[in-house]
Amino acid sequence: MKTAQKATTQEYEHESVAQSGDQVGIGIITVLSALIGIWGVACFVGGVSQYGIVGLAKGWLTAVMG
Repeated sequence: MKTAQKATTQEYEHESVAQSGDQVGIGIITVLSALIGIWGVACFVGGVSQYGIVGLAKGWLTAVMG
């Protein structure tokens, strides 16, 4: 009786240290960008709730134009 044997090979992927470092760097930049965006939205909501849209626009124009 003959039995069939299957030969399997495993492929290993090797990442370079530079590529892993790039991925970590991009992840950090993404997280910090999201935090800055959330902080900006929170400040905008706070300004609108305190001064209203017109007061916020007037204050912004005063600050920009001088």
